[in-house]
Amino acid sequence: MMNLKSISGLLVIFYLVSFSGSANESNVVIDNFNVDPIILENDAIKVSVDKLSGCFTVVEKKSGQIWGSDPWENAAGLLTLSDSKGKKQTVNLSKSKKIEVVGKDAATVIIRFIDPVLEDGSVATGVIIGSQLTLSENAAKLDVLVNEYNQGSFRLLDLRYPSRQFSLKTDEDKGAAVIPQKQGIICPSYIFPMNGGRFCKWDDATYNNKSVGSLELFNNGTGLTMPWWGTYNEKSAVVGILEEGSRPEMQYNINNNGQYLFNSKGQMSPYQRIVFLDPIWKFEGEVGKMAISYHFLPGGNYVDMAKTYKKEAIKKGYFVSLKDKAARNPNVNKLPGAIYFGVYGGYPHYVNMPGMAFTFDQLTDMIRVVHDELKVGNAFFHAWGTFSNFVPNNWPINEDLGGISKLKAAVDLTKKYGYLYSSYHAYSPMLENDPNFTTDLMVRDADGKLENTGSRWARVDPKFQLGLAKKSIEKEIAALGLQADITDITFAAYRESGKEGRHALAKYIDSLNLVNGTEHGQEQWIPYFDMFEGMTYLEDRPLSVISHHAPLFNLVYHDAIANFGKIQDPDNEVTANGDFRIKALRSMLFGRGTTIFFAPYEFEGMRPMIKMANELVSPVHRETFFSELLTHEYLSADYKVQRSYFSSGTEVLANLGPVTQKIADGTSIPGYGYRVTFKDSTEKSGHFKVSLMAD
Repeated sequence: MMNLKSISGLLVIFYLVSFSGSANESNVVIDNFNVDPIILENDAIKVSVDKLSGCFTVVEKKSGQIWGSDPWENAAGLLTLSDSKGKKQTVNLSKSKKIEVVGKDAATVIIRFIDPVLEDGSVATGVIIGSQLTLSENAAKLDVLVNEYNQGSFRLLDLRYPSRQFSLKTDEDKGAAVIPQKQGIICPSYIFPMNGGRFCKWDDATYNNKSVGSLELFNNGTGLTMPWWGTYNEKSAVVGILEEGSRPEMQYNINNNGQYLFNSKGQMSPYQRIVFLDPIWKFEGEVGKMAISYHFLPGGNYVDMAKTYKKEAIKKGYFVSLKDKAARNPNVNKLPGAIYFGVYGGYPHYVNMPGMAFTFDQLTDMIRVVHDELKVGNAFFHAWGTFSNFVPNNWPINEDLGGISKLKAAVDLTKKYGYLYSSYHAYSPMLENDPNFTTDLMVRDADGKLENTGSRWARVDPKFQLGLAKKSIEKEIAALGLQADITDITFAAYRESGKEGRHALAKYIDSLNLVNGTEHGQEQWIPYFDMFEGMTYLEDRPLSVISHHAPLFNLVYHDAIANFGKIQDPDNEVTANGDFRIKALRSMLFGRGTTIFFAPYEFEGMRPMIKMANELVSPVHRETFFSELLTHEYLSADYKVQRSYFSSGTEVLANLGPVTQKIADGTSIPGYGYRVTFKDSTEKSGHFKVSLMAD
């Protein structure tokens, strides 16, 4: 049962709150008639809304966890605006001239911040921010909606609301921030062992400028692939899920106090080192709806967050199972256990280059070696550099390399072996070195001015891309007998601008009844595609040095889309992102396929990795392909030892570090070791050599 508590005071009280931080001191009047908070309560959670500040606190009843408001400034929200002179500043909404907190009904509170106080003590007259908190009747869920904004004579830029909510105290709360960037990462809130001294990168994150930033929603490779994030500790978890049509960025603060610990004035920072994730609502550009729902999960962690979101994804219609896709197109059954071979013969997209090009006879030979000598059971080939023209034209097939007849011979050989061959297209780039370079297809604004001129990969207006595809792809399918297709770049992001053109292209490609793939991957494209390439690496981005890989996307969508490695993250690179031993182990844990990308002259050097992928990764991928990734867990303090369970009954236990470790049940896992238990209870175990020295 819900109840609304609001005890009226007997006296009218005006609270005078001093606003500090400027030469001119100003008094802020908060017009409330009593100090008692407004309470929203159900069987699972209790929400207390402070009338003085507009801040709120959530008590999760089962665990006893108290999720407080902003621990730094007690700011309900942080509004960034600029005045008539263009001066930009961020103001604390809880220091507004007037704050109205009103219980609308037993489930809803209306909050209005009126006339925020600026840095110099003056008032942003006419600026209003209004929000609404709504408690679910039967669930541990709180809906937060920004439903009113008025800029007065100012220009509103963005709003962090709620700000610094649901934070974790560094080195006190043992937990993590959970961020669905690419496949997913978690950022722990406490110091823990990290091999090779990487704990220094975590502890000194402030100095390295690694700990603070923002991520765009549905952005190519650098942003979020799903519209949710959250924090958890040992008692509870909270996950914020954006409503459909909401387009905020996510502000992250990982182990950073927001200012120098000790500054030049000899002052120690008063701020606790905390971890938090905030929505940043934009007032310009792709604004969208400003709505987020917070779900509270007693005893939960990143797995529970992902599974909570999976229910929402199914409701939205993004989840289309791989079983359903295979029923529609039986060629999808060629993907389980497949190694994805990218043969590199020309760049940029995809005209052959002197010194890099290969003939189609050579391509045929490589396919034959993969099958006959390396005994690869399932494979998915594509080749770059097969066309005579630059993208976005993607036609005709290059005669100098052997023409249609020779390339078809290679395609026919993949069919004979039960493999897939895919063509590879791009419809969004316009490259300066293209002899047929034109601005006719480029994106223009309402005034006809060219846009995206500096982005060679996104110059073509999405409304033209369907026409470009129709010019040649059906001819190519007929000429080569294609069963698969990969569309590069266009679907790497999901933006409101141009989405109609992208959806039209996706629907058309889907109608061709091929096994379809695309780059990176966003959840909106799952109904149209069968595989994503590239959700596996972080490059050297700020969060990469203070995070751990987590299979967040696959915990939601493993049984809806096949994931393979990134082309531009070659498996043969021995780097932090490219150690093939770690990639192989993580592929088994996450239930993903192997990508091996090479120029023809590198092919012979790929043999050991092809053998490893075929004998170790492919059997797991084959057995788990249509299965749900049920759970994943870290079993060691340094996050190296991990275990996954699939609905097929498959269990994967692996150690991604070089040091032998013993887990709770007493089992010792050698460095770079693994133990796979298949659904028939058979086991496969072993480990990779740590030493790079020859025997």
